[in-house]
Amino acid sequence: MKAMKKMIILIFGLLILSEGTLLYAASGKSAVAVYLNHVLQKQSGITSEGKVYLSAEQLSEDLNVLMSVEKSGQTVRIYKPNVNTVLIDDKGGIFGKVKIDDRITFSALVQVDHLKVDISEIKILITNAENKTETMDIQQIKEQKENFWLKSADFTYSFNTKGAYTVQVYFKAMDSKQWFPVSEIQIFTI
Repeated sequence: MKAMKKMIILIFGLLILSEGTLLYAASGKSAVAVYLNHVLQKQSGITSEGKVYLSAEQLSEDLNVLMSVEKSGQTVRIYKPNVNTVLIDDKGGIFGKVKIDDRITFSALVQVDHLKVDISEIKILITNAENKTETMDIQQIKEQKENFWLKSADFTYSFNTKGAYTVQVYFKAMDSKQWFPVSEIQIFTI
């Protein structure tokens, strides 16, 4: 009976110490809301000792970067290529506005420089004002270059909804086989 009392007191004491340790460890950190261009992000940041820490995974999506996490989980590499996109109509003109209910054929001209990581594919998507997405083009990358130009296949599309349409360019990283958004441009209906 005496041994049982000692065991209960010991367990109770350990529980009290472990809870106090957890509370002490958490007391120096606090969550902060993260806004990008006035839009609240899904994951909050953390402040600790006056420094702010943000999710690298969320930043890769929001800031148009490619991210690679080594198998050990000890190293994260972030690559920020400079990717610019221009939309070209079937007459060779550059555009960014269309009349509602127009059906036009166009392509995307993608200019890339400062690409410091190998990619295997490029994908171009268009998302309408109702958030419905279609694939404009997917191209394999056969030769790795730090800078290049790429013109998508011609794509015919109907702009039936008033609002902004978003054209996004994605790179597929060779090592992770993951798609990353690297450029975005909008088309507006008038």
